[in-house]
Amino acid sequence: MQQQSHFEIEESRQQPSPTVVLYAERPPSARHAVLLWLQGCGTSVVLPGLGMFSEAYFIFAIGNLRPVFDELYGECFKTHTACSRALVASQTYTQVAGIMLGMLSLGVVADLVGRRAGSLICAAFMLGGGVLLTCSSGPTLNAWALVFAVSQFIYGVGVGGEYPLASSSAAERAEADEAVRARRGEMIVCTFAMQGWGNLVNTAVICALLALFGQTGGAGGYQAGALAAVWRLSFAVGLVPLVGMLAYRIAYVKESEMWSRTDRPSEEVWRERAALVTHFWHRLLGTAGAWFFWDVSFYSNKLFQSAFIAIIAPGASILTGLLWTLLNSFVALVGYYVAALTIDKPCMGRVRMQVMGFVLVAAAFLACAAGYDTLVQPGGIPAFQALYLLSSFFGQFGPNATTWMLPGEVFPTEARATCHGASAAAGKAGALLAGAWFGALPPARIFGIAAAFNLAGAALTAVFVPDVLGLDLREGDARWEALKAGRPYAGAAASLKNLSLFERWASVGSQAGGKQPAVELAGKAGSDAARLLDTES
Repeated sequence: MQQQSHFEIEESRQQPSPTVVLYAERPPSARHAVLLWLQGCGTSVVLPGLGMFSEAYFIFAIGNLRPVFDELYGECFKTHTACSRALVASQTYTQVAGIMLGMLSLGVVADLVGRRAGSLICAAFMLGGGVLLTCSSGPTLNAWALVFAVSQFIYGVGVGGEYPLASSSAAERAEADEAVRARRGEMIVCTFAMQGWGNLVNTAVICALLALFGQTGGAGGYQAGALAAVWRLSFAVGLVPLVGMLAYRIAYVKESEMWSRTDRPSEEVWRERAALVTHFWHRLLGTAGAWFFWDVSFYSNKLFQSAFIAIIAPGASILTGLLWTLLNSFVALVGYYVAALTIDKPCMGRVRMQVMGFVLVAAAFLACAAGYDTLVQPGGIPAFQALYLLSSFFGQFGPNATTWMLPGEVFPTEARATCHGASAAAGKAGALLAGAWFGALPPARIFGIAAAFNLAGAALTAVFVPDVLGLDLREGDARWEALKAGRPYAGAAASLKNLSLFERWASVGSQAGGKQPAVELAGKAGSDAARLLDTES
């Protein structure tokens, strides 16, 4: 029988005695039950996940539309007669720079001013950037490319902030609702799975628009006006959920109850933040390092996608290539939901899933590296397809879901979004490394290097990342408050099962039954915090 936390015991004492309710009417019909379930999914997952949906819709659209841009603006993207190579390359780097800035800055903002204010800032940046992307123009092709790059940067800032905001808010929302507390991991991953829907829907919308405008690559070729309408309309469709997201957050989103309990004067917060990073550096190394290793692998896979499609469908039209992308997106989406259904199971959990995913993706990539020359031959293509799709499936049913989720659980509430943003930014640094390093390498070597990064991610996860399956997040906050005050803490957050291997080896938390060493807080703020905790106790 699982031991109840201090907070669960207190809540059970406050619950009224159960009463028998007699229904004069029949129980709800099956149709009504389905409608209630859909309503619950909408309010618990879909609406909170609109940010991740829109993130993927626009970010993956840039890659999905690259063949359209190559055909429509060839003198810019292919021959570089109208635009410099540096400007074309900046389309990727400005986007990633904006995302990293948003992750690092808006994560801190969310911890300082609250989840609601942070989510509104993210939504405003994303809507503004989305409008600019849709309407981007200029007197010359070079000017348009510059405006397009700046628009991606603005959109990227909002996207970057959405990572720590969405993960932290999902974890705290699940923790605050007793009905879903035991399914916290499922709720967090389902929120993240909206990213998979954004990718899938964007690819499907572009395919539908290409077919609608007759741009299928047949004998008639491509028409510039039709292709321009395709990319602008695909972005315009993406503005609809962005407008809905901002309106929903203004009207309905409330402040996180967990964050509200940690609100303190800003000068005290900065001292405590520095102390927290010093104390939990090993957890930050685990979450940030694993995300870095994963994104090197993930983006090497994305970079190879066009070459993969060229191998399995030589001479494919833009539409045919996107249909193969659509298939890959669907397989990945299935992986998200398998992760959601299993992540709260005692036999799986967070760390096992992340290590398993890293190892299985590494195995698939090693097979691709070792047998590449055979796999690209006509007889080997079915096996190549299977390995590639399996790597997409286990990427989502593994590190892509868990690297997003874990920083939202293993750090105290007062710095949860900050640490998540730092971890996510480390991941984007891995994406930049993949883009800069792998472009000139042969495919077999890329697969081999990506496999090595996956194995490194598995090792780092196993050593430095704790599995907090079933741990009340408020216990983590209580342990941190006790550490700051040098008070004894004997709760669940210090038990061995909720510590990483490194923490067990280093005896972190071994003082659970006795007085713990106080975390050093400089100045008056630390002594004030200690006095406050003593008063509360």
